[in-house]
Amino acid sequence: MPSWWKTPLARRVASVCLAVLLLLTPWAFKRAHRLADVGPLPEGEMRLALAAARAAFERAAGAGEAAAPDEAALGRALSAPLFVSVYVPGRGDAGPFVGRWEPGAAGAPATLGRALAEAGRQAGAAFARARLPKDRLARARVKIDLVGPPGPLWTRATWYLDWVVDPGLDGLRARRGAKEAWYLPSWTVERGEAVLASLQGLDRQLGGEADATRRFRSFAFVEGVEGEPGPLPVHRGNVVRAGLDEAVLRQSLLEAGAFLARSVRGDGRYCYTYDAGRDNCDDEYNLLRHAGTTYSLFQLYREFREPSFLASAEKATGWLRKQVRPVEGDPGRAFLIEGDKAKLGAVGLSMLALVERERALGDGADRALLTRLADFVRSQQRDDGYFASYFDWGPGANVPGDNSIYYPGEALLGLIRLYGIDPQARYKASAVLGAEFLVKRRWRWGGVELYVPPDAWLTQALAELDAIAPAEWVRQYAYDIIQTTELTMLRRHEGAPVDLAGGPAEGPLLPHVTPAGSRNEGLTAAYRMAQRAGDRARAESIRALSLESAHFQVAQQFRPANGYFLTNPERARGGFRGTPHRLDVRIDYVQHNVTGLLGLLSILREGRP
Repeated sequence: MPSWWKTPLARRVASVCLAVLLLLTPWAFKRAHRLADVGPLPEGEMRLALAAARAAFERAAGAGEAAAPDEAALGRALSAPLFVSVYVPGRGDAGPFVGRWEPGAAGAPATLGRALAEAGRQAGAAFARARLPKDRLARARVKIDLVGPPGPLWTRATWYLDWVVDPGLDGLRARRGAKEAWYLPSWTVERGEAVLASLQGLDRQLGGEADATRRFRSFAFVEGVEGEPGPLPVHRGNVVRAGLDEAVLRQSLLEAGAFLARSVRGDGRYCYTYDAGRDNCDDEYNLLRHAGTTYSLFQLYREFREPSFLASAEKATGWLRKQVRPVEGDPGRAFLIEGDKAKLGAVGLSMLALVERERALGDGADRALLTRLADFVRSQQRDDGYFASYFDWGPGANVPGDNSIYYPGEALLGLIRLYGIDPQARYKASAVLGAEFLVKRRWRWGGVELYVPPDAWLTQALAELDAIAPAEWVRQYAYDIIQTTELTMLRRHEGAPVDLAGGPAEGPLLPHVTPAGSRNEGLTAAYRMAQRAGDRARAESIRALSLESAHFQVAQQFRPANGYFLTNPERARGGFRGTPHRLDVRIDYVQHNVTGLLGLLSILREGRP
């Protein structure tokens, strides 16, 4: 080995090169395997294509002689496969009726119009064989997929599939001998299946493991609905809203509130996680998320004064109050317990819910309880401002040794909100002390800031603390958190796909709607703080980030336009799914998005009469 290699500089250069190689290799690997997107059709041609497909489908289904568009208007030459899928309500998880046209078959047409006629006829014949009532066709939705050029799939190893196959964008085409089976891109989302499960399904159709499998992408579009007439391009099984304004936000929030209101059960608990694909709820539960969701339901009631929102929020509050326990030997303090743990965050979020209820109703029903909860929070605080995340409530208590990132911010915000309706000096003093620890000590070592987490609870707390105890260090740390949010946001102008733009970057994973919603809570709170401080340039920058985030958030909400494939689209309506390729709707997904979007709605209303 040459002597220069042993020098510190050489080793440092080698380390940097290795780090860069490790970072670039996955990117280069995915880049090399990425399939080309299929170019879209003009809007007019999409509209005619959907009409032609529907006409062919209805004729074959025995539903009369629907008028087809002039075939000459659809004379585009076609050299790749085409699919017509018809989604009929009431089919459960049976899937759509599907017809396929491929070039090269005997007598196969070579224009878009003739391909649509053949694929639509096949889908209609499948409907006729199912012997379903014809009246369901009026509510059916037609989707067309124009298939693009294929790409290879070299192995079925899980690591390879996770890196190469983009869920919801990449479809699969498998062959075994003379047999062939297809799996359209959107089916990954519609069926809630992993890629490996999709491959195994193709194998079952083929009667054994495929000899060869290839990937493909498609340009897909679906018929519209009232309010969004279409034709509507489909991205990863989803229909992304074309625009976002005050009216869209109001509708989104009303539907989210309706979803939460009908999710409250007789005992006051929510349907915790709703599986929109299978139309059922799971049996898990979480006290913190119950409290946070009830807080957002009261927020919605304050905004819209919808009686069903209040009735459900009151029922959920009743269950929440039943979880309160007095501190043994000190009934002047109270906490909430779930299982064997007493979490600081549960108390903080319960305070938010009860304060929001007081703001909505003003009946003072929970003032005494709020005082007991606040004094418990203060008793969890050390002299240096540190909040302990867990409480040793007695024999059998589970007191983890770690500390939550988010519980202190939740508790801090609870104290500040309570101060807003009951301005006790001890609440303000505790809030300032707690903020000093979180800002100046928590993630610092040797005077160096090691980490600024995208903690939206803390951002809101700091923004509201600045209104009652203005301080430059409070504002600056909130802006530091906003900078973390900005740096980790996927941006359309940087190449993010239309259905992901505005979401939080999460490495190779698709962005999740919960951090998107919670970060927008922080963005809208920081906007208000910047406005109060007279920093208009910063406020406008934050407003733009909030709008971009909202585009992603609203895109993940179920509504008539994008619920065409769901088992029970009306039940799912208004819920926010976890990620663009999943169908689970957990109550905190809805809560965080509701609070963030309410903040943005308030911003958009500024200056309006």
